[in-house]
Amino acid sequence: MMPHANTILKVAGIITLVLLSSACASQSEGQSGDHSLRVMTFNLRYDNPGDGVNRWELRREFAADVIQESSASLIGIQEGLHHQVEWLDNILSDFPYVGVGRDDGAQAGEYSAIFIDTSRFEIIDSGTFWLSDIPSRPSVGWDASMERIATYVIVLERSSEPVSQQTPLLILNAHFDHIGQEARLESARLIRDKIQVLRQFGETSLPVIAMGDFNTGPGTAPIEVFSSFLLDSYIVSETPPVGPVTTFNGFNVIPNGYREADGRIDYVFVSDEFRVNSYSAIDDLRNECYVSDHFPILVDITIEY
Repeated sequence: MMPHANTILKVAGIITLVLLSSACASQSEGQSGDHSLRVMTFNLRYDNPGDGVNRWELRREFAADVIQESSASLIGIQEGLHHQVEWLDNILSDFPYVGVGRDDGAQAGEYSAIFIDTSRFEIIDSGTFWLSDIPSRPSVGWDASMERIATYVIVLERSSEPVSQQTPLLILNAHFDHIGQEARLESARLIRDKIQVLRQFGETSLPVIAMGDFNTGPGTAPIEVFSSFLLDSYIVSETPPVGPVTTFNGFNVIPNGYREADGRIDYVFVSDEFRVNSYSAIDDLRNECYVSDHFPILVDITIEY
């Protein structure tokens, strides 16, 4: 789905208003001089009553604690059903979300939502599209087993710095199909093309963060699509990655396990405007259980305007 001209004009107008407002801010406000932030991708595992000791109602406080203790400003979640997303929204102060359910474009089905720290960022545009050849409405793409979606948001840092030094950021979060190989490849290509359009604002190319559960390992064709224009935070981290390499655990607790490289299916990609300071896969335990059947991925990055 390509953005309409009126969408681009709307974004331009909103950015202009936000920049003018920021220019009037006092020096004590905003994140002046600090362009580091933390980003998290977190497959929540949908609320499945059959998960026993790992069911959502027993994990949800743990999930909220992991997010809050991470100090992440931007969190992309996958698999969350509406009531899970709403529960987190109520817990996470100053973190509204953008996104819709994949089944109907409203509240039905799993979300690939993005939570945004609005004490730091202003939301200026957002949207969801389906990973299919009919991206503008609920649809199943190629050989996928079900509807799959990507959600994006454009944000502007609240800052007292000069307007000329401020640039919006484009963040995208997706969940690829677990069965369809063609669907994963075509989804990656669709997202690449979508990003190339969304990131263009006048003569400015917006910095990009693309994250999610892509259900495929490093070196596969879909990941190569991302690597052709973005950087894999795991690979370019300036400090050695911390925690498991494999990101799917199936709730099976294996101390010091999950070292297989091809099991890394959750990613945070960034454009070259970012420096990746650190990468962590969170394998904390509570009551001898993981927080989800995927390890949340936390990346500390610095924006180099």
